[in-house]
Amino acid sequence: MIFKEGVVVKFEVIKLKEAQKEFENLSKQQQSLLVNDYEIINTKGIEFVKTRYLTPKLFEIKTKDLRSLFKYEENQIIIIGLIYEKNSQKAPNYYIRLAQKRLKP
Repeated sequence: MIFKEGVVVKFEVIKLKEAQKEFENLSKQQQSLLVNDYEIINTKGIEFVKTRYLTPKLFEIKTKDLRSLFKYEENQIIIIGLIYEKNSQKAPNYYIRLAQKRLKP
């Protein structure tokens, strides 16, 4: 269980600095959509948003036309390594490799 500002959260969502820059480059509406999903993860749990397994230790949060690639850490922490706009059916290998590189221990 994680306590953040006196509130119990299910998962703590943390963005790497590169992912934070990608987040800041999105429109305010897109940012709002992601913040909403991240808050749902914080308060209710990861099972309340759309996710998909990509590779061992790499998953994606599906928010409309946006994707947040992440890994799980100990103590119910989710590390967002990459945020991008979806342009195709599958997650492009380029984004998967980039997220894996960023999220290496």
